[in-house]
Amino acid sequence: MKINIFQTEEDWTKAATDFIKSKNPQTIALSGGSTPGNIYHALAKSINGDEIFYQVDERYIPKDHPDSNYKMIQETLQKPCHHFDTSLPIEEALEKYAKELPSQFDICILGIGPDGHTASLFPNTHETQEPTQHTTTNEFPIHDRLTITFPTILKSKTLIVLLKNKTEIITELQNPTKTPKEFPALKLLKHPNLQIFSLTNLQ
Repeated sequence: MKINIFQTEEDWTKAATDFIKSKNPQTIALSGGSTPGNIYHALAKSINGDEIFYQVDERYIPKDHPDSNYKMIQETLQKPCHHFDTSLPIEEALEKYAKELPSQFDICILGIGPDGHTASLFPNTHETQEPTQHTTTNEFPIHDRLTITFPTILKSKTLIVLLKNKTEIITELQNPTKTPKEFPALKLLKHPNLQIFSLTNLQ
């Protein structure tokens, strides 16, 4: 694990974008939420156009819903992206997406929530233990989330975690006090090329 800490949004965005570009990735998995928006904007202006993008996870909601990760990716990256087809029944959406996935992502971009979830893999749920399936959905405590699972994530050549003002998460990753079942993001520590980009002085 390498931790890269920045004090301005500009430096954080540039460093993460430059790192991604330096890998010349062909397949990139993208997380949703508000954190990566500026980085996706920057990537849209600088990538070579041959990259193939994929979703990390999604809520089971229409693509034009304000909380849709697909909507966020389209508005920021403005590139085609393989995605969970939420117009289908959940099991069909999962099966269809699993067939679209590559054998390995060159880069997988993730976030980590305060409870330790990453992708839509939440604490104390069976999904964190899923050994084989590429995609799954949570039933409790988070309903109807579609996500790739840890076997798929950990096969990626490089993992990038984007954090904003979450020093407590870095502390837990450096000196774990919980189990991976309680804090799923600890499973990312198994990866040989885990890069953390942390913005720490948001006002």
